[in-house]
Amino acid sequence: MIRKLSGGRGGFVRMFSGAVAVQALLSASSFIVGLLLIRRTSDAQYGYYVLITTTILLATSLQWSFIAPPMVIRLTPADRAQRANIIGGLYRDQRRLVPWLAVLTAAIALVLRVRGDLDVRLAAILCAGTVATIAALHREFLRMVLFAYRLPHDVLKSDFLYCVLLVAGAFAATFSPLPATTAALTLTLACALGTLLLSKALWRHEPWNPRAPPGMLRQIAPLGAWSAFGSGVHWLFSQGYNYLVAGTLDVTAVAALAATRLMVMPVNLLSTGIATLMLPTVSRWLQHFAAPKVFRRLALVAAGLAGLACCYLLFMWLLRGWILSNVLKKHFAQSDLLLTLWSAIVVVMVCRDQLLHFLVARARFRLTSSLTLVSAVIAISSSLLAMRRIGVTGALMGLLAGELFNVVGIVLLSIRDATAPSPPADVSTQASPP
Repeated sequence: MIRKLSGGRGGFVRMFSGAVAVQALLSASSFIVGLLLIRRTSDAQYGYYVLITTTILLATSLQWSFIAPPMVIRLTPADRAQRANIIGGLYRDQRRLVPWLAVLTAAIALVLRVRGDLDVRLAAILCAGTVATIAALHREFLRMVLFAYRLPHDVLKSDFLYCVLLVAGAFAATFSPLPATTAALTLTLACALGTLLLSKALWRHEPWNPRAPPGMLRQIAPLGAWSAFGSGVHWLFSQGYNYLVAGTLDVTAVAALAATRLMVMPVNLLSTGIATLMLPTVSRWLQHFAAPKVFRRLALVAAGLAGLACCYLLFMWLLRGWILSNVLKKHFAQSDLLLTLWSAIVVVMVCRDQLLHFLVARARFRLTSSLTLVSAVIAISSSLLAMRRIGVTGALMGLLAGELFNVVGIVLLSIRDATAPSPPADVSTQASPP
């Protein structure tokens, strides 16, 4: 099958190995940064850094989900000139809108200052986090386009520089009186230099049209808005639990969750790395194969990755005591229960990350967004109730409940969609590119 998909040239294997290498690099650097801050700073400073990176993840996830699916759907049948206009128009619109994030942050800071909830240290963290988010949005846009062109090796070169600067900056931040702020500022520098390399790589491969007509974001909005809505809602319970825990318990509880999550982070390596290229791949599969066959392929991919995840988690569980004592040098209450819950969550998420691409490639954004909304309500309400009764582990119990409901819903909706006689998309995707 691999030879058939790659045309006998090994392109399929090389493409996905490049994507996995990208995610391995990012996962390794994130682990090292987290390890440095856990061991060399206070739990509060590490907690603030986690909140900053969680916000960055929200912003980049919304951007990715709003732009990537409709962009891939348009790029797949487009010719070179059409692709240049699509990318150029999206890039111009994105660069005009992102600075408004700073205006929004300034308004929030003003309100907090008037209420007396913002001191100098928190203001510095807020400003550094805003600048880092803006820089990350520019970098992620170009990464998104290169992945849409299925060029992970070009992304890898840029990400290597980004990761080196990120780790060096985190190490330097541990000597600063404001570690979270300093780490966020060095992340900004890493994003800026990474963006420069990505821009050059994309221009060499296929130049975009710098004078493309504006309004491309408005054109993809009917599809992108539903996709972004679903992504934002999913963030509420898959990442937003950090803010839920900070508000319900305290910032140090966020540090406990983040530290134990580091131990299962390698599970995301294969899943997230492959997921970055699955959408354009599934879109191509749907042009050549029947929908049921495509869904079966995705199910096999998900099952294989879940099996690999279980092998790693078993190995990690046997070494958990040594990792906590000698690597993280931290001890948390109920650490075994936290690890058990995280292990179950990441296995479920591995399956979700792959299976979701079937419905996304078929533009079923209303279905997936509605399902995600119900999942978020289940996760958040369960987390709040459980945290009040049993503490920090309750947050993960709610998260697991939401993820399980989400995956079961995706499977049922996909089976129905695959066996239905040519169901229409939620929103028409036939509009021709400019």
